[in-house]
Amino acid sequence: MFKSLKIKMVVIIAALCAILLVTQSYFTMQKVNESSETILDDNYDIRTRYYASAIDGWLIEATGIVSAAEASIISTPSGSASEIEASKKMATTALEEITENDPSLAMVYIQLSNGDFLNGSGWVPSSDFNGLTRAWYTDAVAAKGAFCYSEPYVDANTGDLVVAVSKYFESDGWQGIAAVDIFVSTLLEDIDKLVDSDSENGAYLFVTNENGTLIYHPNPKFHSTSSKIMTLKDLGIDYAKAAEEDEDGGITDFNGTNVYVTVQDIPSVGWHVYYVSPVENYDSIIEGIQSHMLMIAGICLAIALIVASVAGIMVAKPIADASNKIKTLGESVKAGNADLTQNIETKSNDEVGQLVTAVNDLKDAMGGIIKDVNTASADLEENVLSLKAAALKSSDNVTTISSTMQEMNASSEETSASTAQVSQMAQDITTLTGKVSKNAAEKTADISNILKFIENRKKEIEATDESMTNRLNAAIGNLQNKIKDTQKVEEIRSMTQGISGVATQTNLLSLNASIEAARAGEAGRGFAIVADEIGTLASNSAEMAANIQQVSDEVLAIVEQLVKAAEDVSEIMLKISEENSQEKSQIIEEYIKSLNDCYEAMSSISNDNHEISEAIVTVSDSISAIDSAVEENANGTANVVEGTQVLVSASEDVEKGAKSIENISETLSNHIKGFKC
Repeated sequence: MFKSLKIKMVVIIAALCAILLVTQSYFTMQKVNESSETILDDNYDIRTRYYASAIDGWLIEATGIVSAAEASIISTPSGSASEIEASKKMATTALEEITENDPSLAMVYIQLSNGDFLNGSGWVPSSDFNGLTRAWYTDAVAAKGAFCYSEPYVDANTGDLVVAVSKYFESDGWQGIAAVDIFVSTLLEDIDKLVDSDSENGAYLFVTNENGTLIYHPNPKFHSTSSKIMTLKDLGIDYAKAAEEDEDGGITDFNGTNVYVTVQDIPSVGWHVYYVSPVENYDSIIEGIQSHMLMIAGICLAIALIVASVAGIMVAKPIADASNKIKTLGESVKAGNADLTQNIETKSNDEVGQLVTAVNDLKDAMGGIIKDVNTASADLEENVLSLKAAALKSSDNVTTISSTMQEMNASSEETSASTAQVSQMAQDITTLTGKVSKNAAEKTADISNILKFIENRKKEIEATDESMTNRLNAAIGNLQNKIKDTQKVEEIRSMTQGISGVATQTNLLSLNASIEAARAGEAGRGFAIVADEIGTLASNSAEMAANIQQVSDEVLAIVEQLVKAAEDVSEIMLKISEENSQEKSQIIEEYIKSLNDCYEAMSSISNDNHEISEAIVTVSDSISAIDSAVEENANGTANVVEGTQVLVSASEDVEKGAKSIENISETLSNHIKGFKC
């Protein structure tokens, strides 16, 4: 029907795309109709669960206030009566602060098991008030520490609905319940904002407790009053049944609107949250999905047709162009005048482009072969001419080669005689270097032994010097100690000074005795004589003490000179000892250095002789190799003479082959001269 490949491909691709899209769209629409309701129901359930979770968070915040009230009493002492009264006052003050800081609270209070009632609102209960019988107390005691939520009631002062949250405690002598009355209007004041954030027209939430009592409803018509607490039945519609059965088309709400209802429990209190949404919101979502799917299907179909047309053109056109160009190239090759330098052009990189590239590679390969054949043909012709000339020339050179070989044979004999002499000289040098190395090694060993002996003597001299130095130091120290002992003459000075003092006192005593004897007259004459003798003795003692003092001073002067001289002698002796030690050490070090230099020189001579010996061995080996090569060369010259005869015969065969190759080259050139490469 269609002769053009382009039109065939466009029609086939477009038809396949249309069939696939229509089929897929049909089944997709059916699947959307079947599953959209289930998806939206799940979506509504998820939303309702989210709303219940948010309200549960608000209620959990209220339990924190109860815990604070509990802490205000159990953290205070409960010992004596005075301590209990003081603790109650502290707890009341804390309850007042909690109430003042949170306007959503109607009252924060503590009911003790002994009947005492504490609150922070200033409310004074009547004389017949007994909190121990109230439901918020008995339910909390029965719950054993869990949070309890009471039935809602209307506050007498404000007219607002109130819910009590209570918790039983027993700790450190305190026993009772802590509770808080919360205004529902403030607790759930943000509930309508939850639905408004979803931008659903006419959707709302309401809350009941587990008994069906209305905790919250957005319609003021269903708000509880002091005379009547509203329940789920008062709404006139069975929302619980509607949420459970989920009838098609929903139910009719109080305002006449058809609505769908979902319900979820609030985990912490057991209350129920009902989510009411008009059916039109639900249906509009499904209709929007269907229309959106239809629009997508139409757009995809249009795009598929366009893509099919473009694909057909893009695929078929390169194939047709490549086919025409390959056909033209084949005809020119068949005619023998093809231009193999021009490629088949294509802008496609797909399979068509790869096919054209392969054809171009084949063309280039064929052109290269033809070009190589053409070049080889020309080279072959030149080589044939060279072979002819070489064959003639080789025949002329045979005689020259033969005479040259004879001359080389004579030279080889002379070279062999020379290498024998050089080899003998190398052996003599090797023997001489061996002797030198042996002598150097022996001298090196002797020097090493001398060095060890000198090192040992050096250590002995150092030890002897150290011993002499120690003995000299000991002798000097002993001398200094003896000199210090002579300084005890200083004690004689102090003793003579004492004698002088005693002589002076004795002289005074003698003088006093003479005076008293003179007063006594004749009776004291004998006593006066004794006094004179004592005076004479005192004068002699003083004179003798002065002489001793003079001698001791002279002795001390001599001792000081002796001490100084001994110190000078000690320093000189130590200095002489140190200088002698340094001088001996320096002489030994210089001697050792000279021996080390000799040792290194002898070692170097030994190493150098060893290297010379190795080099001579290498030279000897080289000479032996040269001798062998000369002998082989002499043998080879005889073989070359025989080979020249074979070469003459081969040159004649080459000349015959060159003529045959020349004929083949001319035939091949005629075949490829029409191609352009």
